[in-house]
Amino acid sequence: MSDWYANPLVWIGLLSLAAVVFGLVFGLGQWKGKVDSDRASFKEFMTSIKGDLAEIRSNINRIVERLPSPRPLVSGSPLRLTELGREISARLDAGTIADSLLPQLRERSSGLQPYEIQELCFKHVQEEYGPPEDVEALVRQCAFDNGISRKDVLDVIAIELRDRLLPRQEE
Repeated sequence: MSDWYANPLVWIGLLSLAAVVFGLVFGLGQWKGKVDSDRASFKEFMTSIKGDLAEIRSNINRIVERLPSPRPLVSGSPLRLTELGREISARLDAGTIADSLLPQLRERSSGLQPYEIQELCFKHVQEEYGPPEDVEALVRQCAFDNGISRKDVLDVIAIELRDRLLPRQEE
């Protein structure tokens, strides 16, 4: 048997194998370099995004602060109480207050259309009604607690008054 290392086919095979191994190692190195580069780019991207997200969060908070305060009434026809308005009404016991104001407005509202009755109720509550001290304190506390005006709280009483006065007009 001749020496195997002297055979040219063995040398061609070994050189080919070495070239393949070298190519695989080189390709693996290239791939790892790209992955590391991509990971570094991704980390840099995420770092910049974190700063942007903080700025976006700050902007959203400023926008929310500028939004109008919640309203106790829903506009539309007819005006009606929102969830906040119903809570204020329950806290004030606005129905009882409205019931106490009914006798004063019954004659004045005779023959008026529903919209005119609504205007009368708002005008009466805002301009003519002088709530007792305990009710006034509660009105102011409701306004403060909900971030709304005293007028908005009195509007709740006006709606309760209108809702009690309108059915009586139809009788």
